[in-house]
Formats: sequence, C-alpha cells, structure tokens
Amino acid sequence: PGEAAAGSLGESPGGRPELPPGPRHGADDLPSISPPAAAVGRQPSEHEPGRDRDHGHGHAHGHAHDHDHDHDHGHDHDHGHGHSHSHCGEPAGHERPHGDHHRRLSEILALIRESGLDPEVRERACEVFRRLGEAEARVHGIDIERVHFHEVGAVDSIVDIVGGCLALRLLEIDELFSAPVAVGSGTVMSAHGTLPLPAPATLELLRGLPLRPTESSAELTTPTGAALLSTLVSRFGPPPPCRVQAVGYGAGDDRPGALPNCLRVAIAEAERPAPETDRVLLLECNVDDMSPEWIGHLTDQLLAKGALDVYVTPIAMKKSRPAHQISVIAPLGAEEEMAGLLFRETTSFGIRRREVDRLILARETAAVKTPWGDVRVKVGRWRGEEVSAAPEYEDLKAAAGRAGRPLKEIHQKVLELFRARPGER
Repeated sequence: PGEAAAGSLGESPGGRPELPPGPRHGADDLPSISPPAAAVGRQPSEHEPGRDRDHGHGHAHGHAHDHDHDHDHGHDHDHGHGHSHSHCGEPAGHERPHGDHHRRLSEILALIRESGLDPEVRERACEVFRRLGEAEARVHGIDIERVHFHEVGAVDSIVDIVGGCLALRLLEIDELFSAPVAVGSGTVMSAHGTLPLPAPATLELLRGLPLRPTESSAELTTPTGAALLSTLVSRFGPPPPCRVQAVGYGAGDDRPGALPNCLRVAIAEAERPAPETDRVLLLECNVDDMSPEWIGHLTDQLLAKGALDVYVTPIAMKKSRPAHQISVIAPLGAEEEMAGLLFRETTSFGIRRREVDRLILARETAAVKTPWGDVRVKVGRWRGEEVSAAPEYEDLKAAAGRAGRPLKEIHQKVLELFRARPGER
C-alpha cells in the first residue's frame, strides 16, 4: 500500500492498471458474512430497468508518506456504488420475496465493528452506513432502528462501502474531491409504483450538494453511491493543481444510453503542499443607498456566521454616487448562509460570486507566559520557515488592562518574550 500511494501504478499489456509488487488485498480483508441459503438467490435491483451501478465523479486526495512535501492525490470518478436493499425504510423498488432474510442496520454496524479491519476503515464504513440508514428512515418516515436490508442487498452494500473505505486506507488517501454529481432523469417502475429519478433515498442523501442533471433515463447515482459521496467527499468542484500518475477503469453491467457504466480512478501528486493553499468563496455586492451603521452590523453578523473575512471598499457608482463595495471571503460550503445574510441585511439586488485560490501560511498558536497572564501568539510558517508572529488582540488587550500600560508597549514585550523562549532562539 505504501508503494501504491507514493509511486505511480503500472499497466498490464491489456491496459489494466496494476499495483506495484507488495501485499495484495481482496475479499479476505472484508468482514466475514454468511447469508442464509434462502437469501443467496438474485434479488431484484433497486430499480430494475437499467440496474445501473458505479457512476459519478470523485477526486481522491491523499498524502505520500515518503516525503515531507509530497502529497499523493487520487481522483475517483464514480456515478454511484451499488444498491441498498431495505424494508420499512427501504429505497423504492425493492421486492420482498417470501422467506427472504434481512439484516437490521444495527446488525450491519456490529458486523463491521467486530471485523478485523483497521479502526479507521471500520469508522468510515459505519459512518457511510449510518448516513444511508438515516436517509432511508427519513424517506419512509420511520425510526432508523426499523431500517433493515435484504441479506443479499446488505452483502452487496457492505462490499461496496467497506471495500471503498478499505481502498482509501490502503492507498493512504486523506481527502476526496468530486465534480457535481451526475443524476438521471425520467421515471422508473418499482415495487412502490412509478418513481422519479433520482430515487427518493438518493435525492435525500444528495441534499445540499451540487448536481449535474443529464438527459439519461438511467439511474446514474444510487443510494449507496450517494452515501459514499456525501459522507467521504470534502469538496465538490475542480481538483487542486496536481499531476496525474495513474488511471484505472472498471465497468459495470451493460445498460442502454449514451453514458458508459464505468468507474474511473486516478492517483495524482499535488503540485504544492496542501497546507499552503486553499480555495474559498468570494461574494461581493455594491450599495449606494444604505446607512453605514447597517454595514457595521452586517459585518458582525457575517463574521459570527463563519465568514473568514469581511471588508468594505469606498467606490463611486453611476451618476457619481458615493457607495460601498462589501466583500465577503467564506468557506465554499457557506454560500447559502452568507448570501442570505447579504440579501436580508443590505439593499443590494444582486451578488457577484466566484471561487478563488489563495496561498496561506501554515498556522500554529503558541502560549506565552507574561507577568500579566498568558497571551496567545499566532505563528505563520511558509514552507517550514517562520515568517510571522502576532499576539492575539483580545489577549493583548486584557494584558494591557491588567498592566495599566499602553497596548503597543505590551505588544512589544510579548514578542520579546516569545522570541526568547527556550529552544526557539
């Protein structure tokens, strides 16, 4: 697994990616499951027409542990991963044959927890299954403890979910990125009647995530795939700058339509250490008919709700009107809340938005003991070199109050104490 994560994967003469020499992992790594004989036959698919599996777009990002500044990144392109088969809280479209056996969600979680898998793999897999169970419960209006799965459906989902989490661990993947999730359209016949696509459980799992509608009438993302994406992916959008080192493909069942039923996985190396760059959201609006007092209130509200920074720029608008440009830097996932605040608290009728990359310092906080109490100092490092040190304002203000001395004097004293720490200079 170390070589697979740190080096590139080779290809066999047939064009199929091969792992470098080393330990092989397969079915023996998964939890032991023994379905009753009555459940071993083929179960109906969640939505029989198409039986589409393994679609979507994901990008996995991991770290190579051979070098301090090398970060290996794999990019998964997957449109769903299999089907969960449940009752009470089952996704629409599942038949329930007489004599079929089932596993409750709690049984599946216990099975995973009691396996010999790495603790990180067990926890990730259980988290994915819990999200799947919660979605099924919400769709059917029942308690999550009443959600249970066809035996064969449970085995199928366990292999998909645990196998995926195990692969992330073996390839030492630390972060996953995904393109907007591709979903089909139209309807599908199920045991519950005619249902729209995406399926109810799938759509529940994809709440709040960016979707890419298509004209395909096939089920491009299933509940299991949606559970994996919504649980494991940290960011939806383009991947950070990277160099692809290896690519592999896997094909699912044949199905009609223009889109192939394929899973694509790539491993890539980041061009720069992840802690020194990130991607954020920039929202801006112009106002020329708003009281400056309101802007101060808005700034406090935005920062309280998680904005990374808020700044106001004096500008001149049409007819030479003096105005303000309000700019908000926020995490990518905070767009809805930040935009809502801007619309509610300003007179603007529109907001400009764009995603921007920024270079950032690796940050840490050091506590400095002073005669006036502890003061936290924020330390910034660029590629390992300390380039910035700034006492926290609130701590500095409190220390200056206790000392009865000017703030700038205490600021200088704190930095002197910080520089004089044992082992630092």
